[in-house]
Amino acid sequence: MEWIIIILWLSIINGGLGGQYVLNWMANQPKYTGGEPINVSPGVMTWWREISKLLWAVVAVIIEVTRGKKIKFLWPGFISLSTIIICAFTGVIENIGFFYLPRNYSPHIFAPYVNVYLAFLPFFGKVMFDAPIRKEHWLGISLVIAGLAVPHIPYLLGFANENTNALDTNAIIWIVIINGCLLSQQVLNNKTVQTAKIGVGPNALVMWREIWKMIFISAAILIMPVIGNLMNANMPQTVSAKKFEERVLNRVDQNKKEYLLNYYSKSDKSYNLNNEVSKKDEQNIKEIIKSTEYHHFFSLFDGSIIPNNWLPILFVIAAGLTGYIYSFGFFNLSRFAAHFWVPYTNVYLALLPFIMLLFGKDVTAFQIAGAVVVTAGLMVGVMDYSKNKVIEIKKHN
Repeated sequence: MEWIIIILWLSIINGGLGGQYVLNWMANQPKYTGGEPINVSPGVMTWWREISKLLWAVVAVIIEVTRGKKIKFLWPGFISLSTIIICAFTGVIENIGFFYLPRNYSPHIFAPYVNVYLAFLPFFGKVMFDAPIRKEHWLGISLVIAGLAVPHIPYLLGFANENTNALDTNAIIWIVIINGCLLSQQVLNNKTVQTAKIGVGPNALVMWREIWKMIFISAAILIMPVIGNLMNANMPQTVSAKKFEERVLNRVDQNKKEYLLNYYSKSDKSYNLNNEVSKKDEQNIKEIIKSTEYHHFFSLFDGSIIPNNWLPILFVIAAGLTGYIYSFGFFNLSRFAAHFWVPYTNVYLALLPFIMLLFGKDVTAFQIAGAVVVTAGLMVGVMDYSKNKVIEIKKHN
C-alpha cells in the first residue's frame, strides 16, 4: 500500500514541478507576455507566487474545517513550526533563484544542475535515519556526473565553436545556493512532519510555511531597496569600463546614454562619477541604472508589487497553484525517509528537453541524452527497494 501511495503522489509531484519550471520560464519571456519588457523583478514574482500558494492553501484548510476538521489540528507545535520557518526562509531564496535563471536559460539547460543535491541524499539519510549506503548510490552519483557532462561533449571535443550549455558566474552561484536550499528543504520536511502534533495534515503545514514565506519576501521587498539606495548600489563612484558599458550603456536608449555620460567620465579602463551631482540628477541616475538591473543582487528586489504588465504575473499565479499541489505532496510523502522517494520526483527532468522542443527551443540530442542520464542517476540509488521496506518515520511529538 505504501508504494501505491508513493507512486500516485510522485506522478502528481512530477507534473507540478515540471509545470513550475515551464511557467516560471514563460513568465520571463516577452514572447508570451505581450512582447513588452518584463520589468518584474524575481523578488516581485516570488511575492505573487507565494501569495497564490498561500491562498490555495487557505482555501484547502477552510474546506477541511468546513468538513469537520478541528481547529486544534491546524497548529503543528513550536518544534515543527521552527523547522517550517527555516524552510520558509530557504524557500524564498530558492524561489528568487528560480525566477532569475529562466531569464537567461531554458529550463532544460539549468534544471539538472539544481538537483545535484539529490545524489547526496543517501549520505544524509545515513546520518539522520541510519539508512544504509549501498553500491547503487555510488553508481547513481557517477551517472549524475556523467549526465551533467554529456551536453558539453560537442564543445569539449571541438565539434562546436560555442558552448551553448555554459552557465555564467551568477548562474553558477545561484545553482549552488538553490542546491543548498533544496537539500535543507528535503531534510527539514522530514523533521517538520516527524515533529508535528498528531492530526496535523499537509494542508496546515503548507499554510504555515506560506505565511512565513510571505513575511520573509514582503520584508525583503520593503527593506532591500532602502539598503541599496543608502549604499548607492545603483550609482557607483567608479566602475570598470567593460562592466559599465555591458551592464548599463548598452541597455539604455541614446538619450539616457548621453545623460549618463554627462556625469560619468571615462578614464583609462574605468568610468568615474563627477564630484558635483545635484540631488535631482542623483535620483535620475539611480533610476536609469536601476532599470538596467546593473546591481545583480539589489535588482532582485526592485519594483512595485503592482506591475505595469500583468501577463507575467498570471503565469506566476498559475505557478503558485502547481507549487501548492507539489508542496502538499512533499509534506504528504515526508513521513517516509526522503532518500527512498525524493529522487523519483525528478523524472520530469528527462522530459523537459522534449517539452521545450514544443516551444521551439533548439534542443540537441546531447542535451536530451544528458537529461536522461542525470534522471537515471538520481533514481538508480533506490532501484533495489525490494531489499529495503519503506516504512513511515516514527513521530517524535
